[in-house]
Amino acid sequence: MNGKLLAVDMDTDKINASKKNLRKGSPVKGHYTENILEAPLNEIVCWCSGVNKQSILGAMQNGARNMDDIRRMTGACTQGRCKELSPRGRCCSKEIIILLEAENS
Repeated sequence: MNGKLLAVDMDTDKINASKKNLRKGSPVKGHYTENILEAPLNEIVCWCSGVNKQSILGAMQNGARNMDDIRRMTGACTQGRCKELSPRGRCCSKEIIILLEAENS
């Protein structure tokens, strides 16, 4: 097994552990980039729904222009548990709005 495959396997284990913790209601803390505009595409933005930056940007490319569009198209910001689950300790709406404003400016 090469190192690259091993890294993928380790990431899969982390994702599965995180999903298991979410189902149990346990807070999941993880890595995040302070400035969402600089975050990698695979970084989780909405921790309660498991929506990453790439999904939000994809929704925007497909016509999402506001929070209601993002909610409808991705499921982000619909569970109300990001403040509890996110390592940022707050609702994901702030990061989503930053992404929307950057796209619309």
